[in-house]
Amino acid sequence: MLVLMRCPQTGRWRISLSIAVVRSALAGGTLVLLSIAATPAARAQDPADGVDRSFTTAAIGPVAKGQAARAVAIGVYDPHDAVADNDGLQLEHVFVYWQKPDRALLKRKIAIAARQGRALMLSVEPYTHAANWRAGGERLFADIGKGRFDREIRDVCTRAASFDGPVYVRWGHEMEQPSERYPWARRDSEGYKKAFRYFVSKCRELAPAARYVWSPIGNRNLRAYYPGDDVVDAIGIPVWGLQKMDVDYWGRERRFGEALKEKYQRVSGFGKPVLVAELGVSGSADYKRAWYQEILDPQTYRRSFPLLTTVVFFNDKEPYKWPLGYGAPDWRLDKQALKALADRQTKEAAELAE
Repeated sequence: MLVLMRCPQTGRWRISLSIAVVRSALAGGTLVLLSIAATPAARAQDPADGVDRSFTTAAIGPVAKGQAARAVAIGVYDPHDAVADNDGLQLEHVFVYWQKPDRALLKRKIAIAARQGRALMLSVEPYTHAANWRAGGERLFADIGKGRFDREIRDVCTRAASFDGPVYVRWGHEMEQPSERYPWARRDSEGYKKAFRYFVSKCRELAPAARYVWSPIGNRNLRAYYPGDDVVDAIGIPVWGLQKMDVDYWGRERRFGEALKEKYQRVSGFGKPVLVAELGVSGSADYKRAWYQEILDPQTYRRSFPLLTTVVFFNDKEPYKWPLGYGAPDWRLDKQALKALADRQTKEAAELAE
């Protein structure tokens, strides 16, 4: 099966019901985020069967007969602030190089999230201390366990704790697909799991209300890298819709639900809430319209993916070329997507007002 590798991206409870939060809540998705964030974080004493039922979307609240299912929250990675003022988004995503964080970017993104009433997701990328950040990966996990990255952990987790709203911390994503780009993506599942657990244990001391996200790329071997129910509050997976690759590889254009299904099935057995942590769509206007319609109208797929809580758009051009001649896809939200977001907000606000 063809597997594509992703590259590093530069620049991503206390509950405060500001006007901005209420406004976003009317869009539907933040109601899900706030409900999830109010539940206890995963701990070692969680149910023996490993299913954290108190933290699944199915347990957020029953849906009355005839009532619409809760909306999936919509978030965005938006490094150029193109949709900073959009009221239809409920989560702000920022990537953080832990050994060299862009503090100005992080400060700006935290301010946007606070102003717009959005949750915050920090994708922490644990590069090494080497001049070439990707070098020395064979020592990375051992160095983390020896405390040699405790300063980086304190810095990022102190910032997470300072945010007055829901915070998700996503550490060491796409770990099960070894590559030269991510030094933590290695054929060392045991080392990864120990490092993940070390990070969460240290971070919880500073940010106990944060929710910790384990985020594989979705390969068959992902289970070997699962660090344990007590340190995972949610699971993130990437989903990419590239029209040309669909036709070349599958012989037809796929839809969002189909692209999500295989990865979702591989992670749903853990019983944790699922986020599409990175979502990009690239192709013709008709291809993108079909994806946007499905993503922003969760009635079309919600029952098939009951653990799905959030979809986070990747609103930028791909900074690195994909293999096999696919170039650098443009994942940015276009006018169609922005209009669909606005229509979704208007529709759901009207439903809540009824």
